Amino acid sequence: MENPSDDDTYVLERAAIKLTAYDRRLKELRDLQEKRSALLTHPDSQRRIAQLDLLIEHAQKRFDTESKRSTDDAWRRRRDIDDWRSRDGRELRNASRRKVRSTPNEDLSHLTPEEKVQRKRGQRADANFIKRKEQEGMPQADIQAALLLRQQERAVKRMASKEMDHDPATNPAYGMF
Repeated sequence: MENPSDDDTYVLERAAIKLTAYDRRLKELRDLQEKRSALLTHPDSQRRIAQLDLLIEHAQKRFDTESKRSTDDAWRRRRDIDDWRSRDGRELRNASRRKVRSTPNEDLSHLTPEEKVQRKRGQRADANFIKRKEQEGMPQADIQAALLLRQQERAVKRMASKEMDHDPATNPAYGMF
């Protein structure tokens, strides 16, 4: 017997049912099939029926894929892990996995394809230089200093070769001798 002076009210909240990928694909396929069967009664809907036939075919392929995956234990295990990860703390876990960079990547849109190839070769040469110096036992600070000098020398050589490739008439000393 219920006590009339009892102020506590209990609300039954049903847990949200989370559909599996198989259930979602089955629902998608059935919805499309229902739309198609509803359009069959209309005489002017042939174009829409043809579009739905293509969508049904793709939905059927996705459903077949999910039905194969639903019987595979490895896929079930992955889905269970994904489901577990999607609960509380997901934002924190995802944020901890993201790479935080203080500077963005260098913008190379102004470089020509030849300059990009030249830059890539220079990076590879620098990496090999660092590796060689580490194997020789050179201190890291000395390696960085030598690398900086090497890069500056390379830049000077490239600028000199660009100037030589330009029209000699633009050179102020052209024709003096």
